[in-house]
Amino acid sequence: MNKRRQLKVVRGSGDQKLGRATIMDRALAQRYGTSYVHLAAFAIDVDRVRERESEELPFGWEVYLTETQLAHVMETAQRDPVPMLEEMCLGILEQPRPKHGEASVLGGQLPFAIYTGVGRGLLPARLGQCFASWAKPPVDLIADVEALSKQEGLLASLVEHCLDADVDPPLIAPVREALIALSERGPRPSE
Repeated sequence: MNKRRQLKVVRGSGDQKLGRATIMDRALAQRYGTSYVHLAAFAIDVDRVRERESEELPFGWEVYLTETQLAHVMETAQRDPVPMLEEMCLGILEQPRPKHGEASVLGGQLPFAIYTGVGRGLLPARLGQCFASWAKPPVDLIADVEALSKQEGLLASLVEHCLDADVDPPLIAPVREALIALSERGPRPSE
């Protein structure tokens, strides 16, 4: 007798859908697993918080926070995350730009965070190849993020802002855990 077992699958309810395009890519999620899913979710949730801002935050804060998480991923990865980051970045950059009046893809700051991370020496230089097609790179963004990294207590403040944000659905558990871990480890030595 051959019994077929079906894996238990958690299916999101309709109220958990974001109703918007995100950077989450099913093929990349299958290829890279939870490390991909958690990183994409981090970028998506931080972008959702950015859209719901109720207070004045510095320009590029979401890029800085995402870059900080990327640097943490590089430091703690058990295998080289560069191929995953490269595929994530290129996949996002290849998406069509939103038409006038359309909302951008949630998590779309991830390529900018990779770009600034490379420019600030926090991520491997070989990731810079992702941006070869950019006619005019946002070089000022590197300086903006560098300035944010030097602000005393900003990282903790941004983490607190995200954790306290009133977004629906709420931040998912792995994103909350990643934010708390960033806050606990504090600024990187280069800051």
